[in-house]
Amino acid sequence: MRTLNTVTYKGLWSAIHTPWGNGGRLDEGILRRNCQKLAAAKVDGIYTTDSDGEFYAIELEEFRQLAKAFGRAVEPTGVDAAMGVTWSHTQGVIDRIKAACDAGVPNVHVAFPFFIPPAKSDVYRFWEDLANAVPEARWIHYAHTKCGPALTGLDYARLSERFPEQFIGTKTTTQITSALTEILVNSGHLSHFVSDYTLMEGMLLGAKGCNSYWVNVMPGWMRKYFNICLKGDWETAALFQKKLIKWELSGVQPLREAGHKHAIIGKARAELTGWLEESGCTRPPYYPVPQELITAMKKAFETYWADEIAKEKFPH
Repeated sequence: MRTLNTVTYKGLWSAIHTPWGNGGRLDEGILRRNCQKLAAAKVDGIYTTDSDGEFYAIELEEFRQLAKAFGRAVEPTGVDAAMGVTWSHTQGVIDRIKAACDAGVPNVHVAFPFFIPPAKSDVYRFWEDLANAVPEARWIHYAHTKCGPALTGLDYARLSERFPEQFIGTKTTTQITSALTEILVNSGHLSHFVSDYTLMEGMLLGAKGCNSYWVNVMPGWMRKYFNICLKGDWETAALFQKKLIKWELSGVQPLREAGHKHAIIGKARAELTGWLEESGCTRPPYYPVPQELITAMKKAFETYWADEIAKEKFPH
């Protein structure tokens, strides 16, 4: 896979799930077929092992196996790739960056070590340690709310000056418009990505791409929405944004109220259309969504998205 930079890191990217098969082992066949389907759906990139990829439940040796399998799955498709490398301490992050690079995936999503947020004075030391250990890697800061401290656009500008080759962009998760605006105003030379929730406003303000979960469910609809944003047709984009957010607040909210998050909800979403293969397995102590909630969500989905489902053509 190619090494990305602030210009080439862009587009609609899929947050692919990690498929667990019998005995809780990685199912490389499902991973390969899903990457092929996503490439056929014209995604610009695929990434794994962030929260939707259950990074928190994957030990180092298994991460190395997954990295190799992911590299083998994506390489033939010609699609760009990245891996999340977050862990609870710096050496764990470095070990995962090395594993990703060894597997041919030099582009990595890096969140700060979780549980104890680094002191502000330790932030630069953290990135310095990564640069010294694996200088060939290219960083996308995964700005997850549980992995602080939060960085501003001015912080990103300083980091890019200090690490001009490695620091290429962010995976910005904020849904606060003022914070998103400050980031894009003060470090617009970097490639900032937003999520499905903030795609319209993010692209309007200058974001370069989207880390998408919905492309795994409705690839044609999500590709159309992204292209509308690229064209700057904000009136139409607003209709797409409202459609998706209203669905999240109605169809998906019962899962959140039951305490489910991240990959658990992501794998439940995949069952709505069954386009991507999903074994239904998750890593304990985070168990799959109960079947009664899945059934209710499917029923709501088929009603709410009926017109779009009729138009959707799922690439094989």
